[in-house]
Order: sequence, then structure tokens, then C-alpha cells
Amino acid sequence: MLALSPALILALPSGATAQEAETQTATKTDDIEIIEVSGFRGSLNVALMAKRDAVGSKEVILAEDLGKFPDLNVADSLARVPGIAIEQDAGEGRQISLRGLGATFVKTTINGMESASAGAATDAAGGSNKSRAFDFNVFASELFTQIDINKTLSAELEDGGISGNVNLQTARPFQYQDTKFAYNLNARYNDVAEEVTPRASLMFSQNWDNKFGVLISAAYSEGLVQSEGVTTGRWTVNNPAWAVDGSENKLTAAPVTQLSPKGVYTNENMEGLWLPRLPRYSIFNKQQERLGITAAFQYRPIDDLTLNFDVLYAALDNTMDEFQYSALIRNNVSSQTDIYAENLIVDGNNTIVAGTFSGVPIRSEARQDVSNSTFKQFTLSGDWYLNDRLKMNFLLGVGKSDLDIPYQRTFALDSFDSTFAYSYDSAIDPISLIGQSGTAIGSGSMNVNMPAFAFAPAQAFGSSYSKAELEQLMLNPDLYSLGLVRNRNQQIGSENKNVSLHFTYELNEQYTLKWGLNHRTFNTANVQRDNGWRTLNTETNRTSGEIAEVMVQQLDASRTAGDLYALTLSQAGQYFGNAASVPANSTLSAGSWLTTDYGKVYNAFSNEAFFVAKERYNSTYDIEERVNGAYLQLDFRLELAGRELRGNIGGRYLDNKNTSGIINLDHIYADGYTAGRGEGVNFAGGYDWRYTVSEGKDFLPSLNLAYDITDDLVGRFSLSKAITRPPLSDLASAIKVTRPSSANNDTATIQLGAGPTLRPYEADQLDLGLEWYFDDEALLAVAFFYKDMTGLSRGTRQEVLSAQQLAQLGIDIGDRDPATVTWDVSQLINTPGETVKGLEFIYQQPFTMLPAPFNRFGLQTNLTLIDYEQDVTDPLSREQVTLMAEETSKRTYNATLYYEYEKFSARFSYNFRERYIKEYLNKYRDEGLFGRGIDDKAQLNFSARYKFSETLSFSFEAINLTNAANTQWSDVYTPRPYEYLLTGRQYLVGVRGSF
Repeated sequence: MLALSPALILALPSGATAQEAETQTATKTDDIEIIEVSGFRGSLNVALMAKRDAVGSKEVILAEDLGKFPDLNVADSLARVPGIAIEQDAGEGRQISLRGLGATFVKTTINGMESASAGAATDAAGGSNKSRAFDFNVFASELFTQIDINKTLSAELEDGGISGNVNLQTARPFQYQDTKFAYNLNARYNDVAEEVTPRASLMFSQNWDNKFGVLISAAYSEGLVQSEGVTTGRWTVNNPAWAVDGSENKLTAAPVTQLSPKGVYTNENMEGLWLPRLPRYSIFNKQQERLGITAAFQYRPIDDLTLNFDVLYAALDNTMDEFQYSALIRNNVSSQTDIYAENLIVDGNNTIVAGTFSGVPIRSEARQDVSNSTFKQFTLSGDWYLNDRLKMNFLLGVGKSDLDIPYQRTFALDSFDSTFAYSYDSAIDPISLIGQSGTAIGSGSMNVNMPAFAFAPAQAFGSSYSKAELEQLMLNPDLYSLGLVRNRNQQIGSENKNVSLHFTYELNEQYTLKWGLNHRTFNTANVQRDNGWRTLNTETNRTSGEIAEVMVQQLDASRTAGDLYALTLSQAGQYFGNAASVPANSTLSAGSWLTTDYGKVYNAFSNEAFFVAKERYNSTYDIEERVNGAYLQLDFRLELAGRELRGNIGGRYLDNKNTSGIINLDHIYADGYTAGRGEGVNFAGGYDWRYTVSEGKDFLPSLNLAYDITDDLVGRFSLSKAITRPPLSDLASAIKVTRPSSANNDTATIQLGAGPTLRPYEADQLDLGLEWYFDDEALLAVAFFYKDMTGLSRGTRQEVLSAQQLAQLGIDIGDRDPATVTWDVSQLINTPGETVKGLEFIYQQPFTMLPAPFNRFGLQTNLTLIDYEQDVTDPLSREQVTLMAEETSKRTYNATLYYEYEKFSARFSYNFRERYIKEYLNKYRDEGLFGRGIDDKAQLNFSARYKFSETLSFSFEAINLTNAANTQWSDVYTPRPYEYLLTGRQYLVGVRGSF
């Protein structure tokens, strides 16, 4: 029920023909009324009629005209649909959740064919996509003319989406008469990056009397978006009393971070205090280039046969420059670094809200990530009316999605034995604090999003400083040396193939029978490389020394001196503080930020042996999924008590086969990066593969009813069973290992891939809806939905593994005695059903009943309430607790207030998503954390347009007018700040038109 934008073309629902972008006429037969729609309000009206005519719960987004809504990509366009919430990355939508279920549970198709799309993001935003979630930010919204969102399922819809199915439809030439050309040219400005970038789209269509048609469209944009703010890299609890099987343990594994006692601060009074691991200011500077191209050919050799050939190409290239200036208050146990508390201020949750620490390493990082996402899809489809009653539809398609991350490189300057102070309390000045010895643990509160920092690089505690003196120390390159040279890359490739055949037979005016077959295959492969390896002795199969990325610290000081690689933030062409309000009492600002010269470090060390990124063999996988399906569905339109009852009943049968391939780790040496061990020398590349195969069968029944209770009141009822297959990375049999980091840390973790035997999520679903079309173009609706859904959880057991077992898993623990290491071995398992309950409310109306000029306004709004809780095992207490499910917000709502009069139109769009848990983390047992979440997010956008003529309009758009922040927190019990980033506002000014 929404206008998709920016968009090239107006498209009407199936069976209608669009003719002009501003004024459209749809005619099916002589006895159906002619519908004329104009502008944004008109597109809402057409979508409203499509919703009313549907049997199940359905929303439709129509392309109103060329670029009329401030949407940077398709995910942003979907954000206003009832029940949909989006995940953002770098100021724009990336993935969607629907009715409280995460992105994995949404089935996405393009032109009717299942599709996969993988992109990359920051580490905190999820990194590279290895799940079934669809990355919508790969696609410009200009490429599509219609999006259908089916929230209830029928037999004819392909399986895979428990929360619903989303189909993106590109434009086709038979939607337009004769020749059509449309254009949209924009300049885009971000007030943080302070740069102007282009955004443009073009479309050309030629229709020869609905016999043959060609349409080509293209959309291109560049964007420079800077996110800036503060991150903590999680929090950790100080637990010096920890002991094996100790009664005072606050951790279930030996701590990796621990404060050393000094003066009034003892192990006893610091027990249980929480401190940030990596307090730092952060900059994420994302340069983005997006290209999309569609081509469509339609041919009607006879009146009863239409053939369609659709081509879609999309590419999203990102270059992310990251800068971090950090205090490393973490993992000091293994490095045997003493970090002392000199002054501590604590709140009522035992959180150190302000403090001074000595012996702290300071690190200034420069990181660059490059990623290239490409998507290609080719589909041949046809509609053939074999006779007056029998129709056949077919589709042949192939699609390919590739994510190539050629490199992720991080270089850092370190300053050891430093003094550092921070404050999350606006009443406490860290500059004053840095020179004061505490006399006791003080009391304070966490009351700011942007903490103040005071850094004294390479300075022992005991001196007081002015702000200027600290800034001079921070800018002194002689106080730093090169400490980190990290190199990583990754490639993910996916391919879809689809064949489907559908028949529709009209038995009579009341009943229509549908049946069909489909076959699809999906292949995906993942390869990761990094320089996290250690020096290997192949004869003994043992490793030694530090990991390669920090071997630079062992070089002669003349090669790693800070003055060789240091430059200021401004010299690096960067800035800080355009969006984030840096506290006046913080010594870290754009003027005092000394960073690492990325280019100089790369030139100096890129040829070194320790810079080589080697394949991490235990993360490599190759998965194939084959699904054969058949369905039978009966559609009906009946009269009940003098009113129309329409519906469908049917079932879909599925035969599924999964094959998971991983590298045979018997052929990999203990470092995990070297092939050719044992029999591996006999294979190309030094290794063979291990394959696991599983097969499964499912039957998915469905029933959908819609009843016209009155002329204006429609009731809906739906029952169905649905499945969603697990994330692709979970179907791999690969493993992830965290090795014991020191002789004092006797616990380590192994995460086993579940493999292809993992069953899909299954859900029994009920939907009830009531829709009141109380006036022309108006709707007041409520819907209730219920799902009883099985889940997945990570079961954990503790084991002591023998040397032989470790070798089979490709795990190296150096000289440690395997008998001294207790491993937490975890693996995903299927779990019993849990319930999802929710309500949706929709109100939409143009205010034509009001006097002028208020009769030119209209409102579209919706609210979704969700109750979805899961029983989760707390990894620390090992007790089961009931918490909100991952990626589920209890409330989301959207509102659009629009105005249209003659040549001028404008609208405000507001989206709100309540805080939610992103993931339950059970791997930080040596830190004490449980869970990570995202805080409330509200965004306000504005769009206006003035139409000079039929072929020329002027537009202005503003995105994120309130500069809303992306805020993440850690720990479900006492949320503490994890990330606070602002992306600023974006403005687009442009011209558009069609002729």
C-alpha cells in the first residue's frame, strides 16, 4: 500500500496496463471500471485495491514515478510496510525483518525466481553475509516497478519464508504504449562527509502494438557516507577471585582481562566491576558506488501467448576507511601486561563510568576494507492460454551472486605503558582525573552517549596535565611504534537455478484448479584467508611464536618507529566531529588524532612473509541444496449469506537434498593454514574434501479465506504450515575454534557446524484480519497473527580431547598438554516450538472531507506489536531464561503525511523501531557478556516535488533529518554502550521527467 521510490515507472497490479507515469488508465474488460490514478496518492489507491482483492494478507508497493520517495535502496522502500523493520548499515537499509522474525525467515524472489544477494558491512553490523538473508542494499529502488509482500502463504507460493514472501518485479515494455523515456538526475550531499555525489537513472521502452517490446533501464549512484562516534568493543567483568570450580566465579572460563591491585584498589573491592575493553572514538568512511541495469524483452507471437525475457545486473562496490584511537583494556592476562586502576568511579550497576588506568597500551588504527558485490539474473517466462479455461505459466532462470572482499587491511601504531582516563559522567572531567590518585571507589552515573577521553601516551601515572599538554603528547610520533599489520580477504559465491511449470484450469465461475511443479538448485561456497597463522614445524606438526599479524613487533626498532608511519587525521584527508558532539573536555579530537599512514605501512611490509594471507581451511565450505516441489490448489469464489466468500485451499510437497562439503582436515597441518599433510600430498591443492548428504521431505498445507461481511468490511482467515531452511553457514560442517590463550586459561571453545542434517525451522501459522474500507481511498484495518515455530539453539558440552582428536579436527594448541584443556564444544540443534503473536494496525485516508487547503493532505500509518519470546540458556548461570527472540522489536510504526495540489507535492515519512536483541552471545564466557542489542531508532525523511511541465519536475529530498544515531549495547541484563555512531543527514536535489 505504499509508493516505491525513487522509481522509474508506474506499474499496476497483475492484469493492468500502465501507460503514463503521472496519469494511468487500466482496462481489463468492458465490465470493469476504468481506474485513473495520479501521483503518490493515486499509487496508494491502486495498492489499496490490490490489497482488498487479495485472498490472503498482502501489501503492494507501486512505483509512483521517477524517484518520488527518499529511498536509497529497496530496503528503505520496504521500511514503511506494516510489519517490516529494517537493519541499517552506513545510513541505509541492508536487510529486513517481517512480523518479528529476522531476515533469514523472509523469502525473496526477483521476477518470480528465488534469489540470493550477499554484501559486506562493518563488523558491528554483521560483516559479510553468509546467511539466507537478502541484502537489499545491493539494488537501487529505481530498478523495480512493483513489490508484492505476501504475509500469509498459499500452496502456489514457493516455500522458504515463514514470515512471508517478497517479490521484486522489474519493468517490462508491455506496461507502456509506443515509446517511453524517463529520467532522474540528482546530486546527493552528506553533511558529515561534506561531499556531493551523483545519482541518476534512465529508462527507455519501445512497444510495437503489444506484439514485441524492448525495455532498458539503468540506475547509477555514488555516495560518501561517514559514520562517527564511540565504540567500546564490549565490556568485561573484573573477576580476580576466579578459580577452577570456584564459588566466587562470575565467569565460566578463566578471565582474559584483569585489573592489577594498587593502593586503595584491591582485588576484593574491584571484584565484579565492569570496564570497557576498547574505549575509543571511531570513524567509518564509506565510499559507495552502485550500478543497476535491467533489460526486458516481450514477444506475443499469438494473442494467447506472451513470452518474457528479463535480465538484471546489479553491482555494489564499497571502500570503507576506518580509523580508531583506542585504549586496549583487554586480553592483558595472556600478554602478561599489568593494568592498574588509579581512580575509579562506579554506578549502581557496578559499571566503571569513569576512571584512570596506567600501564595501558594505546593503539591508533587505520583500516581499509574493499568489497565488490555483483548480482546477475536471467529469466525466461511465459503465459499461454491453451484454451478458454486452461492457462500455463513457465519460468526458466539462473542467477549468480558473488561477494569478493579482496582485502581487509588493518595497520596500527601502539604506545605502551600509557596512562588513560575516560568519563561517561558529564560531571567528571577525565583531564583532572588522569593525574589524581583515588582514595576510594567513587560514585557516579552514566549519563552521556559520547564519553570524554584523556590519553597520555607512553607516560607513567603520577603527573597532571593540561588539555594542550596531553594533545601534544598524543601528536608526538616518537611515542609510538608499529604494532599490527593485519591482512584478510574473503570470497562468497552463490548460484541459483530454477525451473517451474504452473497450470490454471477454470472449472466454472466458482472454482479454479491450480497445480504445478518446480525444481531449484542452490550452490554456495565460502573461502577466507588471513595472516592469523603461526610459524609451523611440519616435521613435528607444532606451531610456535606469535601470530603473523603482530610479528612486526619483533623487527628492529629502526623499521617500526612511529615517526616513519604517523600522520594527523587532517593529513590523511579525514575529519571528526561533524555529526558527533565531541565533549570539550576530551583530548581526542580531529586536531589531536594521530593516525597510521596506511600507504606507507603497506609499501613497507606488503612483501614480508608475515603479511601473506593464507586460507583458513576450517572455515572453507561448499554447499549444494536441491529442492523438488509440487503443489495443488483450489481457488473458489462463492456466495455465503448473500456475500462473496473467496479463498484457496491446497498443499505443497517438497523433496529436499542437501550436500555439505568441507576440507578434509586430516590433510591440514595443526596451524590450520598449511595443506599437504599425510595423504593430502596426493591431491591437487594438498587436500581432499569430505561430504555429508541429507534428504528430507515436507508437506505444507494451506487455507486462505476472505469474506465480504458488508460492502465496506472484509474479514480474512488463514491457516498454513511453513518452513525456512537454516542459514547456509549453519549447514556447513566447518568448525570455529578459540584456542586457550595462556597456560592459566584452561578453557577453550569449539563451534561445530551442524551440517546438512539440520532440520528446517517449521511453523504452524494462523492469521485473522478485519479491514474496513470506510471511505474512498481509505482503510482502517487490524490483523492478528500467530505462529508456533520450532527453533535452533546451540547445545554445549564440556570435553577434554586427546591429541589424536585435536589432530582430526585440525586444532593446534602448541606445547600445551591436551589433558589440561577443557573444551566447550557447541553445536546447533533443533528445538521444540515457541509461539509468535502479533497485531498489526493500519490507517490510511486522504483528508478530502476537510476544507481547503487541508483537503489536500493525507495520512498513511501503521503499527505492529509483537510478542515473541524464547527460552535461552544463560551461558554464565547455565539457567534457562525467557527473553525476547533475536531481531524482534516489540513495536514498530510508520507514518507518512502527504500533501498534493496541482503541480506541488510534499511528504514527511517517519519510521520507528523499538530496541531489540541482535544476537545472544554465548562465546564470551571469559568476559561475562550475554547478548548484544540495538537501541530504539527513529528516522524522519522529507520529500518535495514541483512539476514545471509534463516532461520536467524539480525534487528535493532530505534523509534522517534529526541525525538519529545507531546505538548498540551489550548484555541483556544491564545494557552497557557498545556503539554510538551518527551518519548525519543526506540531501538530494534533482530533476526528473518522462516523455
